Amino acid sequence: MTNYFKEAEELKNELVKNRRHIHENPELGLQLPQTKEFVIKKLKEIGAEIKEVGESGVQATIKGEKGPGKKILIRADMDALPMDEESGLDFSSKNKGVAHTCGHDLHTSIGLISAKLLAKHKKDFKG
Repeated sequence: MTNYFKEAEELKNELVKNRRHIHENPELGLQLPQTKEFVIKKLKEIGAEIKEVGESGVQATIKGEKGPGKKILIRADMDALPMDEESGLDFSSKNKGVAHTCGHDLHTSIGLISAKLLAKHKKDFKG
């Protein structure tokens, strides 16, 4: 049996790198061109089918290779908040008056890593 937890742990550095990139480049509301581009690029790298939804949405589909079946949804917000970041972190917001103090940078990073694991194991599932 595959040890998904071990594989997820092995992707920790990638998750952190993705999160820090998103954290440094926060965007507000539905104005997310850089974040959307970053997310689409990462999803294309794993072979996901991409559909842009509205101004700032991204829908990725990863089809299991064992035929039709149930579907799961992984959802993540990508927008930041209209405030200055005062953390002093090396990867603090580069955009004055906009900061990921909400956790959406982590939501998005977790969604990307989850998609990567699903894509790696699509031969093992239906749907």
